[in-house]
Amino acid sequence: MVTDDKTVSRARPDRLKAPSKELVAARGSFRTLLAGNPNYFGNLKKSSYEAILAVESNTWYEELTCIGFNPARRQINATVEIKRASGYGGDLCQAGSREYVRFFVDSGSGWQDAGVAGFEVHDIADTNDCAGAAVKPLTYTVSVRLDEKGDCCFDPVLPRVRAVLAWNQVPSVDPNVPPVWGNVLDASIQLEPENSFWCLIKQLDPLAFEKVKLPLELLESTIKPIKLPPPPPLTVGDLAVAYAPPKDGQKHLVEPHRFGLADLQMAMLSTDVSTDFAEAKSAEWKAAGVDWGKAISDLVNTKGDVGYEELDCLALDPEHDWLVATFAVKRPAGYSGDLCTKGSLEYVAFWADWGDKCEWTYLGTAEVPVHDISSVPADGLHYTALLRHSLDALRRGCADTRPSRIRAVLSWATPPSTTDPDAVPYWGNRLDSHVVIKPGPAIVGPQPIIRSLGSIPVGKLDGVTGLTKADAFFEFSLLPPDSAGRPCPFGLRVAVKGPAFPGWYYRLQVKRLADPPASWTPIKTPLTLEDTTGTVFTPSNPLNSDGFFAYTDENFNAEDILGEWDTTGDELWEVVLELATMPDVAHVVGSVIHRLQLDNTGPEVDINIDSGGNCKDFNAGVLMNGHFVARDEYLGSYSLGTSPFGAPALQLSPTSGSVQTATAPGDTWSLNTAGMQPCGYVLVVWATDRAILNSGGGGHQASKAVGFCVRQPGP
Repeated sequence: MVTDDKTVSRARPDRLKAPSKELVAARGSFRTLLAGNPNYFGNLKKSSYEAILAVESNTWYEELTCIGFNPARRQINATVEIKRASGYGGDLCQAGSREYVRFFVDSGSGWQDAGVAGFEVHDIADTNDCAGAAVKPLTYTVSVRLDEKGDCCFDPVLPRVRAVLAWNQVPSVDPNVPPVWGNVLDASIQLEPENSFWCLIKQLDPLAFEKVKLPLELLESTIKPIKLPPPPPLTVGDLAVAYAPPKDGQKHLVEPHRFGLADLQMAMLSTDVSTDFAEAKSAEWKAAGVDWGKAISDLVNTKGDVGYEELDCLALDPEHDWLVATFAVKRPAGYSGDLCTKGSLEYVAFWADWGDKCEWTYLGTAEVPVHDISSVPADGLHYTALLRHSLDALRRGCADTRPSRIRAVLSWATPPSTTDPDAVPYWGNRLDSHVVIKPGPAIVGPQPIIRSLGSIPVGKLDGVTGLTKADAFFEFSLLPPDSAGRPCPFGLRVAVKGPAFPGWYYRLQVKRLADPPASWTPIKTPLTLEDTTGTVFTPSNPLNSDGFFAYTDENFNAEDILGEWDTTGDELWEVVLELATMPDVAHVVGSVIHRLQLDNTGPEVDINIDSGGNCKDFNAGVLMNGHFVARDEYLGSYSLGTSPFGAPALQLSPTSGSVQTATAPGDTWSLNTAGMQPCGYVLVVWATDRAILNSGGGGHQASKAVGFCVRQPGP
């Protein structure tokens, strides 16, 4: 399919009628209505609550439009369009509201929860840009990382991904529960394959490892780390055979002017290529059964062909400064070889007009490898091209922030122009979108800045207590560390993140608040970083015994990690970042200090039977009682239960709580054993605290059990 050279704008027609006044009012009171009736809008099919106003998967205000995957970074992205001028809880100078996306992955055994990500949205007026185009919809993107690995190159792994968008509400962990405001979208992705001697041996003899009398886990750990060198690209002759028609006289399955693009472009575009080259190539192509002259003619007449791949969505991750372009690979062949070959590259060039002056600025080009995959699904395979681009210098105050234009140009096998934003590729297309840079102070020069500690933005930490504030959230998901808004401490490894200033140096130090100033201790943990292409490496750091590090460019430090602090104890600490022109104390030019409350001790738990003693026999129908302890200064919750069979409903009290018990012997519990199956049981108390562990939540956990037997009373 050949298209014209007009840039596509993803303004999608509305499929719904404008909401009624009742519906608009209900959106404005959304959380209040749900608090009184979780099924107020009728989207919960198995709820005991009666629906009041039926609303399900309404996309009038926001809509999930694309899902894509970047195999190298193992990152799933979802693109969301914000369509209206109001309905989002206030403008950029107000609180606004949030959009959440929950991801699910099905690799053949059903949908598995892959995590939640979110972004903030606001009321933004409907206006036109400098070119006269409407700024709505505004496009946003969010992402999660996928830990699943691919198989060997000859066995493609193509999971299905589901994304559920929900406004102002975290989507259900049930993948089949539709949102009230938002929608559900599915797409197929491709995992990056293995490339090891394990796979080579498996390809030569699929049963080889079954013949070896060693555990498979031992074999894999020994063989898999040995990577094979990348395969060479296939020649035109190889591809002519691979794409040969099934019968004589039919056209190639893939056009010669596509699979021979590299040769054709070299002949057409290079000024230093002699006529001998063209003659030699013509002869080589003829030997392969391909017409050189016709291929050149066909290529000249090809412009913006989207029959093989097409750019579908373009968006900005305003929380983390990523530009993301999502494209679909549509065919099983035409990408220069399968996953066991080098394949080919899809290039995406990114442009921006941040000031809305109708002046495009080239930002950079991203690459995504693609291959022939015979089992490509009917809806294609969906990929994302990623470009990290710091927006710190472009930020403005909330009253001065306006939508900006961005553009992406997709081109197969050859990079798009870096000087002409209007140039049309042979294969691929252009796409424009409107985005909003997150408001904030502009950063125009090196400054000592810590953005987050333990994945919590420092603005959401109490400067006195070092605990999280009531409105705190994790920087990627926007989920609260505690659903009740209670203060949370930190434990184990704390990631320190902030912007980079290449050419400058920094040092991170820590000390207990109660210790004297001379007690500062440098954080010297060597950093393991990941660049924007997914490559993991360990830079030479720290630079010296004083603990100074060199700032790493953002393209080589995609997560903005400045340091990793392995914490101990349960005291209040201070963290200082020092900025320096040279890696020594004499050249420190500024610093910033934040406090952090640590908690590396788990909850205290205990449980005992008072009526008859521990580990005794009880006749069914007896009322048992005792005491239990679940204590922690930062208790999250506790629960009680019996195993191997749960107690009948309402016969065990309490079953859970979120306030710590009294000191030992603790609070009372009771268990009515009526109807319990005769058996040996344990009564268990579980407790977890609110500590943010390893910069990702979770909390310390502890449990204690006491045994007893329930017997059938005799006649």
